[in-house]
Amino acid sequence: MRNLAADTHMRAGRSQDLFSRVWEAIEDDDSLRISDLASVTIAVRDGEVLLEGHLAGEFHRWRIEEVIRSVPGVAAVQNHLIVDRELAVQVAQALSDDQRTRPFILPVGSFHGWVRLGGVVPSPELQLAAEEVAGSVPSVRGVTALPRVAGVDPTPPRRAVQPLAGAGVYGEDGPVGVVSRVVIAPRNRLVTHVVIGALGVPGEGREPLDKIVPIEAIDVVNPESIFLMPNVSSLSEYPSLDPSEYPPAPPTWRPPYPYEAGAVRWSRR
Repeated sequence: MRNLAADTHMRAGRSQDLFSRVWEAIEDDDSLRISDLASVTIAVRDGEVLLEGHLAGEFHRWRIEEVIRSVPGVAAVQNHLIVDRELAVQVAQALSDDQRTRPFILPVGSFHGWVRLGGVVPSPELQLAAEEVAGSVPSVRGVTALPRVAGVDPTPPRRAVQPLAGAGVYGEDGPVGVVSRVVIAPRNRLVTHVVIGALGVPGEGREPLDKIVPIEAIDVVNPESIFLMPNVSSLSEYPSLDPSEYPPAPPTWRPPYPYEAGAVRWSRR
């Protein structure tokens, strides 16, 4: 299966054939580089093409739609792609509207939906307020950098990684499980933990299912697999998922691209 993003949905039969022709048209267009579309998902259903995700530039948003509309069999295109400049404006407006952050100059940068906040604030509380305001913008994938607190060393940038449900999990000795869900911090919309269904059956000598592993224990994240850090010998060193500590994300909350609500839990921490 070929896809532009880590999670591309298709229906069998005609939808799959149409998806293949859409993909070929995109590949054949010299103005569209696959690397520019790495954060784009294409879904095909009953002749309708749905575009979701993030783009660095305005040109690609309209060009990819134009190319897809030229493919025979495409009845309609729903283009929900978000351009980084527009997202940065949305975040800057939210910061300006909030009375806590309005007095400060907080430059906003965005790349494929990942938001970076600059500037200086006088206290850690206002740094957290800026993070919260930026994270409240539904189109933000995650807030990776924060304003500096005056007189304090800059806060290190956070990892922009998004393990996907169904991805295989590998340790030094081979496969150890499968990603079932992720935990996201609602304040900044970043993945903090991965819920891993361990291989085997619970019982004597077996790993319990649904281990919760912090993102710091993940070394490499690919669309179809993730690899644990070399010093992680076994999933047994991590606790099982506690639903009371990591509840399902509310159905009214819009998870960051490319997640759906059912695959996301919140962290209470």
